[in-house]
Amino acid sequence: MGGAGKTPHVIHLARWLAGQGRRVGVLSRGYGRKSSGVRWVSDGGGPIVTAAEGGDEPVLIARSLPGVPVVVGESRAAAGRELLSRRPVDVLLLDDGFQHLSLRRDVDLLLVECGRGLGNGWTAPLGPLREPPSHARFADAIVITKCPDAVSGARTARSIPFPPGRPWAFSRLAPGGIVGRDGLPSKAAAAGDAVFAFSGLARNAPFRDTLEAAGFRVMGFLPFPDHHAYGRGDLDRIAREAGALPAVTTEKDLVRLPDDVPFAVGALRVEVAYLEGWEGISRMILERLEEGSRP
Repeated sequence: MGGAGKTPHVIHLARWLAGQGRRVGVLSRGYGRKSSGVRWVSDGGGPIVTAAEGGDEPVLIARSLPGVPVVVGESRAAAGRELLSRRPVDVLLLDDGFQHLSLRRDVDLLLVECGRGLGNGWTAPLGPLREPPSHARFADAIVITKCPDAVSGARTARSIPFPPGRPWAFSRLAPGGIVGRDGLPSKAAAAGDAVFAFSGLARNAPFRDTLEAAGFRVMGFLPFPDHHAYGRGDLDRIAREAGALPAVTTEKDLVRLPDDVPFAVGALRVEVAYLEGWEGISRMILERLEEGSRP
């Protein structure tokens, strides 16, 4: 039900595919947006709507991927047709599309967080899963994410009922530097600094852990619900509790903040790093793309 790191993995895949000479587009539902229907988030030149209009994850993807168009819509097929009507794209990535059965996919990658695994094995609201564990068999490959090491990833993998012979991979989110609201490197804070942190994620505790692992001294932390729309009261509370400390959040939260934030804020950039198995998954993806391009 969230927290596996889908958006960073979409960004990683898009950059890799572009490096392979593929023309990439991204489709998303745009969860949490106030608009409806098909909306352009980016025509390749960066976000052209706010997070409230396009959704925080699509706006973050658009900001992170210059040259890649991003379109949202409840119907990913309708969004895809709109994108293809204006841009020559040959690979469409769906952010969070495993359950979107109305659209045929060529490759399904299932992401499972290493530390949580399948939880108690129950679907929501009794557990953390959207589908029963047996539905893992519908995936073409599985990526165990946020792994401290490959051994931990392999341990989680053994708990997932997945047909033998299909690709596995283990990845982690590698922390980088602090970026500003424009997505460029910021001097708001650096490793070793004392900071005040806040986030609105499906699981907030791992963000604090990531900050501390990156060398930041987290002196205070405020958690909010996933996709939280920050109001004036929230901002005043953050400013009050942060005091003179620089505030640090996630890139997904940063795009949801209004322009008139009453404190200095930056976001910790994280990027996907594969510990093991990327070669098998990337080879499978390229083979499927070749199959799909044949007349």
